[in-house]
Amino acid sequence: MSNILIVDDEPDIVQVIADELSEAGYGVSRAGDGVEAVLKFIAQRPDFVLMDIRMPRLNGVDALRIMKAVDGRVPVATFTGQAGVGEMSESNRLGALTCLAKPLLPSQVREFVDKHVRP
Repeated sequence: MSNILIVDDEPDIVQVIADELSEAGYGVSRAGDGVEAVLKFIAQRPDFVLMDIRMPRLNGVDALRIMKAVDGRVPVATFTGQAGVGEMSESNRLGALTCLAKPLLPSQVREFVDKHVRP
């Protein structure tokens, strides 16, 4: 079973995405900020990461930078509802597959994950 790490400081968003991906057969891990995400990434080595850009303690761009240094093979997609063009471009430059715009439709997230990972 493929494991997806979902990272966002908004628990409701994480829950909706986690429910959708769990129903599709994926294992799901959750993190509420960039620090927690990096620690889980190192400990669990997920198969895919979905991560918000704007978060407390460590933002998604900086967390992405660390994750790619640890293991650049793990695909990461960022998402945002507030980040500026510079942050979005920086996440793509660092190796994110894409930067999705909030609000996220769970079915669209599932389709995107399905393209890059098998349940």
